[in-house]
Amino acid sequence: MKFTPFTAMIVSATVMAGVAIASDDLVITPQNLPCKTASSVGCATGLKGYNGGNDYGYFCGPKHKIISWTPCSCKKCCRVTSEGNDFTCS
Repeated sequence: MKFTPFTAMIVSATVMAGVAIASDDLVITPQNLPCKTASSVGCATGLKGYNGGNDYGYFCGPKHKIISWTPCSCKKCCRVTSEGNDFTCS
């Protein structure tokens, strides 16, 4: 049967198209990214695909993973304040 390679080619193309479509729906956030100091506040910048590369402030959970965050509208502007209990974007 000469149709086997053609069928395999169609199936492969379909699978690749499905992967490309699924990747367009990918939402990137800091959720569960590793962080240095557990149960603390921090600032970060440049997460590719998130917030246009701007800063964001976050809370590092007890397992050294980011559990909540707030995006800033600027680069290199996030500062930890209140003796390490909060952050500001200015």
